[in-house]
Amino acid sequence: MARRLLPSLVLLGLLAAVLLHHLLNQQRPGGAEEQSFTVAGQEAVEADVAHRVVVFEGRLLADGAPWSSTSARGSVLVVNLWASWCGPCRAEQPSLTAVARAYRTKGVQVIGVNIRDNKAAARAYAGEFQVPYPSLFDPASTTASKLGAFALPTTFILDRDGVVAYRLTGKTTVAILTARLDKLLAQGGRWAR
Repeated sequence: MARRLLPSLVLLGLLAAVLLHHLLNQQRPGGAEEQSFTVAGQEAVEADVAHRVVVFEGRLLADGAPWSSTSARGSVLVVNLWASWCGPCRAEQPSLTAVARAYRTKGVQVIGVNIRDNKAAARAYAGEFQVPYPSLFDPASTTASKLGAFALPTTFILDRDGVVAYRLTGKTTVAILTARLDKLLAQGGRWAR
């Protein structure tokens, strides 16, 4: 009797595992793919980064128009990777908005990069928070891979020449972000140790 019951129990266990996997992956709009990104709930910490020129491009969330980081050359560029399902991204958005507004006349541009999300949820987020800067829609996380991000939220600051000056992993604040921007702007907007 036990020999006849064992295959049924194994099959039942496998079905339960598949169902659990499916249910867990329904929590986020993009499914299992987001699980390769850590959600960093702590305050942003500066991490070592290769100070190299990066170029990335994509389509804007709002209207699908093409955008390239080369269009921001000559300005300091803040690049924030986010997703609508990311709690820490939601928590940091007011700080990003405040910095974007305060620094727009100081030669600083901000671009969001929405990753591993669906367009409707991303647009709803932008509307809910009245985000004053554009975002790229990047469900495949191409930009995150190019920049070397592994967690959400992550904020990069590129200098006027497109060189990565800072990588901040976790929830950024006005104080954290302005300290880096002020230092970079004091150096003429160009990375220097």
